[in-house]
Amino acid sequence: MREIGYFDLHGDIGYDVLLHKRRGESDVFANRHLKKFQRGNIQIMCMACFFDGHETWEEMQEMVLALKADLAACKEVETVCELPDVLQEGKIYAIISVEGMCGIKEDVEAKITWLYEQGVRLASLAWNDENALASGVGGSEERGLSELGRCAIAKMEELGMILDVSHLNERSFWDVVACARKPFIASHSNAYALCAHRRNLKDEQLKAIAKAGGIIGINSANQFIDEKRSKQDCAHLVKHMKYIADLIGIEHVALGLDCMDFFEDDNEMPLDFLSCEDTGRLLEEMKKVFTLTEIKQIAGENAKALFRTKKG
Repeated sequence: MREIGYFDLHGDIGYDVLLHKRRGESDVFANRHLKKFQRGNIQIMCMACFFDGHETWEEMQEMVLALKADLAACKEVETVCELPDVLQEGKIYAIISVEGMCGIKEDVEAKITWLYEQGVRLASLAWNDENALASGVGGSEERGLSELGRCAIAKMEELGMILDVSHLNERSFWDVVACARKPFIASHSNAYALCAHRRNLKDEQLKAIAKAGGIIGINSANQFIDEKRSKQDCAHLVKHMKYIADLIGIEHVALGLDCMDFFEDDNEMPLDFLSCEDTGRLLEEMKKVFTLTEIKQIAGENAKALFRTKKG
């Protein structure tokens, strides 16, 4: 079904680009990712600069700039700040995102502005770490947003940068709900009711995202699909889509596949979804549950709609 172009809300491409550039390689996206994107018909991706909690502001800048330059060198890719209404056939559209802002410890507004000026349009305050802005799922359960974190959210909303709540602990999540004034998303999270992993979202969290006008990107990382390895597959991934759609509406379900096949020491892919080029296998399972119109909503239309109206 080539008429379906996929919008993937999360992939750690920035991390991979910088890792290989530091080894002296060039054209990293073109050499390591392009063909898989083309075979999987990945039309749009939020390409994340991933920070696990130890990085400085200068290291954050280094990765953002490295990704931006590497994508600019690939003629098949167009890095966009605003998603065009009409997408060119055969073109891959990249939106730069940031996963975790541990390097921001002061001058929050100026640093958020710098990220925005480089093209970053989606960002999370924390990964699993606890930092100056917020706490991720690995941080203290008692600690939520700091005043700096609230300042960061206000600046992001002012500029038109979407807030991503994937990885936040529950205290930080509910602090976001209390202070956010614009839609926010969970770019790569599943349903806790189906798989009780700390990174998945409980029903009330899913409902809060929907009430705010946001979306949830379904995550293919195997440990977020099911506790049993035998059930970490496309069929059970689609169960998360169906569960969330039934709970909060199909218009709030998207894809945040978080493919990690290119990670050298930590491949956490499902049994039958080995990389982003395997979208056809996922599609076959989706067709058993959803109509073609619903599939297109999940595959890309819901995410496109949000990104095209984020300044509204």
